[in-house]
Amino acid sequence: MPDKKNSVKFLAHTLLLAGSLFLFSCDKPGTASVKHFSLKSEELRGRVIEADLNNSMVRVEVLACGEGLSKEWGGYSGFEKSFAVQPGDLNLLRNPNTFRATTQQTFTPTQGAGYLLTYVWPDDRSERIRVNNVNRLLRRDTLSMGDSMIRSVGDTLPPFALYDQDGEVLTTDYFDGSVTVLNFIFTRCSIAEMCPASTLRMKKLQRLAKQTKVQHVKFLSITLDPDFDTPGVLKSYARAYDLDEENFRLGTANKATIDDLTRQFGIFRKNVDDLPLDHTMRTMIINSKRQIIYQFPGSQWSAEDFLSRLPEGVEG
Repeated sequence: MPDKKNSVKFLAHTLLLAGSLFLFSCDKPGTASVKHFSLKSEELRGRVIEADLNNSMVRVEVLACGEGLSKEWGGYSGFEKSFAVQPGDLNLLRNPNTFRATTQQTFTPTQGAGYLLTYVWPDDRSERIRVNNVNRLLRRDTLSMGDSMIRSVGDTLPPFALYDQDGEVLTTDYFDGSVTVLNFIFTRCSIAEMCPASTLRMKKLQRLAKQTKVQHVKFLSITLDPDFDTPGVLKSYARAYDLDEENFRLGTANKATIDDLTRQFGIFRKNVDDLPLDHTMRTMIINSKRQIIYQFPGSQWSAEDFLSRLPEGVEG
């Protein structure tokens, strides 16, 4: 009988030890603080130590890694490694932020063979919790609306949280005290009369508002393609269009959040052959109390028309 009890205890101890080894298999020897099972095979979570702006490189403390990287790098975390980064992402990683990214092999003149960070997202824990909590409210609000209801003139915006082109959290607080022009675009849109034309109209409206001294005006373009449009991609898009980013934000989030927003605002989008997305368009003016006061469906809206309506939103 005692032998049977000892066998049971030994088995339980063995299973507990095996479970611990599984959970911490990406840890540095002697530590048990970092887990990799929530990351994809080629993903990592890291903290920027130093950014080389001239060579588009960053030195990173690797906090956790996916299974593929764990095997390739020896199964460690907590070490430092250099990565090449794209210009838009470098803007996000120039500060000592915590981030999450996918890696791919590359070659640079200064470093030779190495790794490039792609699909870079901010990953500060407190900010992530804040964004998730706000967007849970959005999800609840979307479900309460039903399938046939969309927001229109006179309605108040739902709560939502995005990341802008600088990796900063943007919530509906952004609309307070200002009149905001809001639309939906995506950076890979290649149909000239759709997203590119809409962005050029937003840029023209921004310039006209500044010339005519309309006070407290903001602009916000939300992506329809969150699987591609990371904060860094949006930053490159803003630079490509030479947008005045002082009062012009571009926002992105996870797919579930964008799904809820497009559903609430009546934006239709779907994947089609030979195009990243097929979609409808809608441009709105939001007043200082977060209410929709004007909307125009489609892409053929006029900057002059919207300019004439901006003062109403400021007074809102």
